Amino acid sequence: MTKSTAFAAVFSAAAAALFFLPAAPAYAQSTHCAKAIELINIAIDTNGGTLDGATAAALSDRLSGLADLAQGAEKDVITAYAYALVDENVTDLDPYTDELNRVCA
Repeated sequence: MTKSTAFAAVFSAAAAALFFLPAAPAYAQSTHCAKAIELINIAIDTNGGTLDGATAAALSDRLSGLADLAQGAEKDVITAYAYALVDENVTDLDPYTDELNRVCA
């Protein structure tokens, strides 16, 4: 009886963990994505919500270096964001930001 009670207690704890653990927040970002998002947010926050040319160029350089360390879709999206920052034809970063958030989520 003692063995079955101990087994039942362990089984109940394991079953309870399955019900409660998935409710925890997901942290699926790679370190490269997390760093890219951190760099972007810092640049925007320290410049009052906008990026001047010098800040955009510096951020682009940092993101390009970071992209060299990343792989696959993360590398592609970080690289695209870095290039968009300095591309004179890009007038809206929202599509690049949306794609970065999608890939890095």
